[in-house]
Amino acid sequence: MNQVLSVFIGGFFGSASRYVLQMIFNRLLPPGSIPISILLINLIGSFALGMALPQKDAWHSSFQVFLTIGFLGAFTTFSSFSMETIELIRKYRYIDSLIYITVSVLGCIGAFLCGYLMYA
Repeated sequence: MNQVLSVFIGGFFGSASRYVLQMIFNRLLPPGSIPISILLINLIGSFALGMALPQKDAWHSSFQVFLTIGFLGAFTTFSSFSMETIELIRKYRYIDSLIYITVSVLGCIGAFLCGYLMYA
């Protein structure tokens, strides 16, 4: 039950952090052809998860699930990525959707790998 509570609390803070950061990015960054705020959040979250994973065995199991499943799971937003991609396609912005998909997938994998290699 401790771990479920840890995931719940981490998810609360992760989703709230994502929302606040998305609002900040939307105010600071000029509107572009792709949803840059969600892209940046997914890149940051992937990088953070990559940094956290090699160290997770040193942490208490409740903190492991708080950070990795709860906070970072709620912070990164693949569902929003999917929604934004479909919106680009529905608007016949095929090139923008292809760029967004490519940069999101390869960028998040690359960000995860960079974070992982920092502590592996």
